Amino acid sequence: MPATHHAVGGARIGPNSLIQTVGALEEQHGTQEAHRLLELMGHGELATQLPTTMVDEQEFIGLISALRGELGIAGAGKVLARAGERTAEYLLANRIPAPARFILPLMPRRLALPIFLKAIAGHAWTFAGSGRFSFMVERHGATLRLADCPEARGISADVPVCSFYTACFQALLRPLIDRKLTVRERSCAAQGVEGCSFDVTLGK
Repeated sequence: MPATHHAVGGARIGPNSLIQTVGALEEQHGTQEAHRLLELMGHGELATQLPTTMVDEQEFIGLISALRGELGIAGAGKVLARAGERTAEYLLANRIPAPARFILPLMPRRLALPIFLKAIAGHAWTFAGSGRFSFMVERHGATLRLADCPEARGISADVPVCSFYTACFQALLRPLIDRKLTVRERSCAAQGVEGCSFDVTLGK
């Protein structure tokens, strides 16, 4: 049976969804241009005041939509992918206990992967909003599923669009499980399927 997590306590999401997206926008477009874009998109408050506590998931969804409207799906995808990486970097430095950071890379990958994925599922309420995260460990690695994914809401596309979550999962798993591991979004709710599925493939 797959391990599943349902969102807890209402549709809220961690502040890194906004903090790291703004940071990625500044990295890729420069601070001045990033702040101009935020003003143009109706999110100018993020240029001067970033959240420090959980936020309504609609703030993240709205920022994603605004980025796509201004930069296009591909341009927004680049920003969101970097934001996902930055979020993983923050979590690895500040939220993963030191013993886990030491022990997991020493364990066989097929043992370490389900242990860490179970830990991620236990904290999924911080990144899934009202979405539902689950995983299933398989021979090649694992399949992650995010039903009602915030990044895929309100958009129709021919290809998967969840750059933030794909990059975040990969950047979070690589240092602790397998540095050659890859994460690819196989199917996306934006394509009309029921939920977003991500293939985690261990390196050869």
